[in-house]
Amino acid sequence: MQRKVLGICLVIALLEGFAGLGIEIYAIRISATYIGSSISITGVILAMVLIAIAVGYWYGGRLSQDIKTPRQALLKAGHVLSLSAISHAIACIVQLPLLAAMTSSTSSPIIAAMGVGLLFGVGLAFGSTAIPLITQFLSLKYKNLDGNSGVDAGKNAGMMVAITTVGSVLGSTLTPILLLPYIGLTSSLALFITALALSAYLCTRLAVQVHSDEPISELTHSKNNLLAISAVIITGVFIFFNKVDTGYQTSTGAWFVDEIIVDNQQAVTITDKPGQTTSSCWIYLTKKNCHWYGKITVAAIEQTAPDTLVFLGGAGMGTPSEVAHHNPEMALTVIDIDKDLPDIIEAHFLKASIANNIEFIGDDARGYLTRNSDARYDFMLIDAFQGRYVASNLYTLEALTQFKKNSKYIMANIIGQPIKEHGYTQTLFKNWHEVFGDSAYVLTRNDSTDLQNIMLCNFACPGSQKLTQAEFFNKSQKVHTDDLPRLDRYYYRSIESL
Repeated sequence: MQRKVLGICLVIALLEGFAGLGIEIYAIRISATYIGSSISITGVILAMVLIAIAVGYWYGGRLSQDIKTPRQALLKAGHVLSLSAISHAIACIVQLPLLAAMTSSTSSPIIAAMGVGLLFGVGLAFGSTAIPLITQFLSLKYKNLDGNSGVDAGKNAGMMVAITTVGSVLGSTLTPILLLPYIGLTSSLALFITALALSAYLCTRLAVQVHSDEPISELTHSKNNLLAISAVIITGVFIFFNKVDTGYQTSTGAWFVDEIIVDNQQAVTITDKPGQTTSSCWIYLTKKNCHWYGKITVAAIEQTAPDTLVFLGGAGMGTPSEVAHHNPEMALTVIDIDKDLPDIIEAHFLKASIANNIEFIGDDARGYLTRNSDARYDFMLIDAFQGRYVASNLYTLEALTQFKKNSKYIMANIIGQPIKEHGYTQTLFKNWHEVFGDSAYVLTRNDSTDLQNIMLCNFACPGSQKLTQAEFFNKSQKVHTDDLPRLDRYYYRSIESL
């Protein structure tokens, strides 16, 4: 009997940890469409998560001091677990309107990230409160065999914290690797809320069944079960009526596909940041991409006539697909960190198989080229983004110097503002000039100083000018290195003000 009770307690702790961290991954993923995805944003949300867990452990310990019977401890644990479930369910409903309001009223994604962390932190705090309460139950239920009041509280506490941590590890790893790609965002959310509700039910059920001289009211355990069931119902209603497109989920990100008309022709766009950017645009009939920067890249490829090409960043693979379809003798390599991207591209974007002369490598672009430093390509396009912002590790002095050895002709597609005061853009310009010197060229779409696609080349690509001759180039800008990730600072201070 003791083993059975202990096993149920461990299952409850495992479910609490699994659901709590799984819901946080859900929150981070769906928040990315509003505030982006970066180390800083993820770090802030995780900080809020850890604070909430710490508060829950502390408060649970305080509650345990006033509990004298095993049944009281379990009923209280079941109650806070049911509150955790319903708090998370309400947070899921509030999250999107809150993010929309925060992003419209503040330019700082850090503040928005703090808001998300605090919103879901309430449910996490309730959930972690249950762990000290269940520990107190075990300590009161199973005293030392000699009947003394002293109990092995340390052993019980260590066991419970260890199991809930294992649950957290499962939630934080299985969610992005298995759950989101294979069952989707909303189904994963339903699973997590159900897991929390189940843990509340098991805790309350065990309290009813445990032998005790203390009477129990029907109302007490019914209230716990009602809250848990309400959380599941609220989540189900939210999922049924929620019309927000969460994209095609992969283990790395989410992709959003939209059918459009371009020049009276059927076309399609794909992006990881709906409403802000389109990563690729593809015209079905002509098998050509319909982005300005894609057309410039194709023109540069025709100018340099390469035999081997590498694209750092795949997105919809509009540009490499156009080049591959119209130049079957060329060998193209596309490196993208999202290894599941080809399946989405073939099924929902191109609606056809990727060209036979394209080799797709699901890997971090810089990591792959570092491990294959002897790889040589005639032409390279750096086109890796996180929403509107470049993958900054590809633009450090060290990275560009390495790429210079990998390829003769190099182009980069960035999004920036061609003015001297915009530190984010100027940092990219400065690094490009620092590595390529007098061979550094730049091409803007127009003379506007608005946010726009800007092409950088290490050769005189079509329509470009020398970077040193551009009036908007600030030669005194500081550089961006592996040791000093300066782009992160400008990401928040400059580009968000646009």
